[in-house]
Amino acid sequence: MQTTLLGLAIAAIMALVAALAAPLFVDWNKYKPQFEVEASRVVGAPVRVEGALDARLLPAPILRMHKLSVGAPKDPTKLTAGKLDVEFSLGSLLRGEWRATQLSLTGLALDIGLDKDGRIIAPAKGEFNFGELAIDRLDLAGRVTLHDAASGAAHVLDGLDFRGDVRSLGGNLRGEGSFLLRDAKQPFRLALSKAGDNEATRLRLDLDSAAAGSVASSFDGTLAFENRVPRFAGALALGAADEMPWRITARTTLDPSGAAFTQGQLLSGTEATGLKLAGEGALAFKPAKLRVALSAPQLDLDRALAENKTLHGKTPAALLAGAMAVLPTLPWLSQIDVAVDRANVAGHALNGLSVRIEGRDDAWTVGKLALGGPGDSRLTLSGKVTRGSDGERFAGPVSLDASDARAFTEWAFGKSELARALRGNLRLKAAIAFSAHELVLDEMKLDLFGTQLEGRVAQKAKEIDLTLRSPFVDGDKLANLVRESMAWREKAGRALRAQLDFTKAKILGHDIAPLQAELATVADGGPSKRQAFDLKLRRAVVAPWLAPDTAINDVSGRLVVTDDAFALEKFSGKLGAEVVAGNLSLSREGERSLSGNIDVGTLDIRTLVAAMLGADARTATEPLAQGWFGWRGSLAVKADKALLPGGAEVTAVSGALRGDGASLALDDGKASIGGGALSLSGVAQRGAADTAIEASFKLDKADAAALKYRELALPPGQASLRMTLATHGRSATALRNALSGNGVLTLTDAHLPRLAAATFDMVNQASEQPMKNEDLKEAVALALDQAPLAAATADVSFAIKDGRLHADPAAFRTEAAQATISGGYDIPEEQGDLRIAFKATSSALKDAPEIQIFLHGTPQGLTRDVDVAALSSWLSLRAIERETQRLDALEKEGRPQPPKLQPQPQLQQQIQPQPQVQPLPPRDAVAAPAEMSLPPGEVKLPPLDPRRRKAAAPPTTAAPASPPPVTLSPDARVTPLPPPIDIKPAPGALRTPRAPRSSATF
Repeated sequence: MQTTLLGLAIAAIMALVAALAAPLFVDWNKYKPQFEVEASRVVGAPVRVEGALDARLLPAPILRMHKLSVGAPKDPTKLTAGKLDVEFSLGSLLRGEWRATQLSLTGLALDIGLDKDGRIIAPAKGEFNFGELAIDRLDLAGRVTLHDAASGAAHVLDGLDFRGDVRSLGGNLRGEGSFLLRDAKQPFRLALSKAGDNEATRLRLDLDSAAAGSVASSFDGTLAFENRVPRFAGALALGAADEMPWRITARTTLDPSGAAFTQGQLLSGTEATGLKLAGEGALAFKPAKLRVALSAPQLDLDRALAENKTLHGKTPAALLAGAMAVLPTLPWLSQIDVAVDRANVAGHALNGLSVRIEGRDDAWTVGKLALGGPGDSRLTLSGKVTRGSDGERFAGPVSLDASDARAFTEWAFGKSELARALRGNLRLKAAIAFSAHELVLDEMKLDLFGTQLEGRVAQKAKEIDLTLRSPFVDGDKLANLVRESMAWREKAGRALRAQLDFTKAKILGHDIAPLQAELATVADGGPSKRQAFDLKLRRAVVAPWLAPDTAINDVSGRLVVTDDAFALEKFSGKLGAEVVAGNLSLSREGERSLSGNIDVGTLDIRTLVAAMLGADARTATEPLAQGWFGWRGSLAVKADKALLPGGAEVTAVSGALRGDGASLALDDGKASIGGGALSLSGVAQRGAADTAIEASFKLDKADAAALKYRELALPPGQASLRMTLATHGRSATALRNALSGNGVLTLTDAHLPRLAAATFDMVNQASEQPMKNEDLKEAVALALDQAPLAAATADVSFAIKDGRLHADPAAFRTEAAQATISGGYDIPEEQGDLRIAFKATSSALKDAPEIQIFLHGTPQGLTRDVDVAALSSWLSLRAIERETQRLDALEKEGRPQPPKLQPQPQLQQQIQPQPQVQPLPPRDAVAAPAEMSLPPGEVKLPPLDPRRRKAAAPPTTAAPASPPPVTLSPDARVTPLPPPIDIKPAPGALRTPRAPRSSATF
C-alpha cells in the first residue's frame, strides 16, 4: 500500500511538472481507460466514464468525471452520476493519506436493497478500506431507490440532497439533508460511527418535521450486519407538534421481517398534564401491517387541555373533528385498539369508552366508537376517515339515543338557548359525514320531542342542502332549534337549498297544511362565483309576520348567491290577494343590509307602520318590539294605491325606505290623493329609552273632499297642506299622546256645508215677526242647511301638542256672510270640538251678532248645536228701536199719542238689562186720557217710548194718589209685548271642564 501510495505521489509530482511545463497540451481523456481499470479494481464493480474526464494539480489536485456509472447495466443495483468532482488535499497525498477537501456527486441515482433472504445488495464489492478515507465536505444530490426482492416493492427517495463529512480513523459519517416524501420535503439528520471493537455501527437517524403537524421520527441504536442481513435494536420515537401535540416511544427491534415494540407509551399533550396510554405492538413487513393495543384505567381530558389555549373549552364535537387531523399518516395497514374504563370530557364522565381504528395509506377507518355519556345517552359511531386536499373527512353510520336531549346537547355542542330549550328524548339514526368544511346527515330518521323528520341535511362549504319530510311539524316546539340554526347559517354566510314537504305544520300557533317549497340551483351564465337558484313557493301562511290570514302563494323568482350578497331577482307572486313583484338583495359581507325594490297592488299603511315600529303584535300600552330596527339598506316601494288610517286612499305611491341599524327613514315619498300631489318624508330613531319620530307632509291642490278620517271630511273644494309632526315614546300609546307639530291648511273655492248666507235674509224677515228662542233656533238651523258657504280661499293654521290639535280662527268670507272657524281635536280621546262664528257681511245686517255653531263628537260623526241667543236679543232690541222710530214719526205728524200704560212686569223684566231704559215717571206726571183710539194693527211693541219720558217730580211727603183707571174703547187694540229676552251665558264660559284623562307614563 505504501509503495502504491509512493508511486501515486511520484506520478502526481510528474503530472504536476508536466502540467506546469505545458498544461495546454495534456489530454486527460487519453487516460480514461487507466482510470476505469483502476477504479473498477478499487470499487469492485465495473466503472465507466462516458463523458469527459478532466484533472489538474494546481492550485489543488482536482479530478472531474462526467456521466459516471458503477455496476453492470443489468445489475439490480448500480450507481450513476451526472458529474463527480473530487478535490484532494495535495499535502495529505504527499504524506500518503487519502483526504478529499471536497467530494461532490450530482445527478446521483443509487439503487440498493435486500435480496430474497434479506441480505444487503450494493453495486460496490471491492476491497477499498473506507476507514482510510477522509472527506472534509461531502455533497450528494439525486435519488436513492430501495429495492425489496422478496416483495418486489421499491421505495424511491427522490430529491435527495445531503451535505456532510467523512472522518478518517473509523469511517465516521455525519451530515444532514432532505428528500421528497409524498411530494413534501422531508429533512433528516444522519450519524454513523463505530459502536466498539465489534462490527456493529452506532446509528442515529432523525426525520425532522418539515411543517407544523407533520410527523417526526427518531431511531437511536445499533446497526449490525449478520451475514449481510441488517438488524437494528434501540429506541423509536414518533411525534408531531401541533395544536394537540403527541409522542410515541417504544423499545424496538427491527430486521427485514418486521419490528416489535415493547414498553410503549403514547403521550398526548404535555408531560405533566397530558393523556398517557400504555401498550405494545408489532409491525410485519410481509404483508405490511401494524397492530397496536393501548389502554388506560382513567383519562382526564379536561386536565390535559387546561393549558392548551386553542383546544381548552372546545366542545366534544369540535374535539372529535380535531382529533382526525392529528392522526399520523402511515404507509401500511394499521389497527389500533384503545380501551378506557373512565374518561372525563367536558365536565362529564364517560363510561366504557372503546375505540378501534384501522388505517391504510392516507385513510383511517373507525371500526367502532362507543361511549356512554350525559343525559343517559349511548352513542355508537363507525366509518372511514380519509385525507384530501381540504383536510380530513369522516363518513359512516351513527346512532344516538338520549333520554335527556338537553343534557347531551349541552355536553356535546355547548350551552346555548337551543340546548336549554331541548326537553325530552332524542333519537337519531343516519349516515353521517363530516369534516372541517362539511356536515352531512343522509338517510336521516330523527325523533325530536315527538316530531318525526326524515330526509337529508348537508352543509358543504358555503351551502346548506335540506330535504325534509314529515307528516306533522310543530314549529313552536322546534322554534329555538330553527332560530339557532338560522343564526348559525347567517353568521357563516352560507347559501341554502331546501326541499320541504310537510303534510301539516304548526308555526307560531298557526296551522299550515300543506307547506311545500323548494330551492334549486340553476346556471344563468353569470360569473363563476355567482350561484343561482330557482325559488318556488307554492304556499305559506305568513300571518305571524304580516296580517292575520295573509298567505304567500305561487312565488317564483331567481335567488342568486354571490360573494357579496343574496339576491332575489325578478320575483313575483301573491301576498294575500295582492300581486307583489320586485328585486331584493341581502349583503353577505360586513354589516348586513337588505336593498331592492318592491311593487305591490295595495298597501295598508297602518299595518306597514306597525310592523316597522314593532307595534303589530303588541297591545297599545306595551313597549315596542324590535320591529324593523336593526335593518340596514334601502328599499324602493311602489304601490298602485295605499289605504290610510281612517279609510282615505292614495294612489301612485312611491318612496324609499332606508335603515341604518338604529333608525328607519322614508325618503322622497310621493303619492296622489284627490288629484293633488302628496310628498312626505320621515325618520324614526330607536334610542335606549324610547323611539323618536319626525315627519313632514306637503300636499298641493287636492280635492279637499278626499281628505277624510272615518266619517269626517274636509268640505268640497281644493286643499293644500304643509305640516310637520314629531313624537317620542316607548309604546304606541306613548307615541300618540306625545304627538306634536304644526301646519297650515289652505282651502280654495271651499264650499262649507250647512252655512247658507241666505240665513240672514230669513233673519231679517223674522225681525218683523218676533219668535220665541226655540222657534228662532229651529228656523235658523233650517235656513243654514239650505246651501253651503262658497269661500274663495282661507288659511287654517293649527298646532299639535301632547296629542291635541288646536286650529287658530280662520275666516271664510263671501259678499254676504263670513264664517270664522276654530277648535281642536283630541287625538287620544278621539273627540272633536269646532266653533263657527257665522256673521252677515251685507250692509243691511252687518251689525247683527254672530250665529254661534258648535260641532262636537267622534270621527263617526259630529253633533251640531246652533246658538241664537245673542241674535234673539239683538232682534228684540232692533224691534224696540224700530217701534220707537215709528212713534217718533207719529208724534211729528201730530197724531194722537197712544195711552201711556204702566209697563207690565214681564216687559220690565225683559228690558231691565238694557242700560238706556230709565224708570217710569210717576203716574201724575203725564195725564193719560180715559179713552184712546189706536191705529189699526200697526203697533206691535209696548206703547211707551222710554227715551221720551220726562223727569219725575220730586217726591212729597204725602202718599201718592192712586192712578185713575185707564179706559179703552172697545175698538182699541193693544200691541202685544215682545217675547222675553233669553240671555244665555257666553258660549264656552260655563262649559264643564273635561276630566283629565289617564295615560301611561314612561
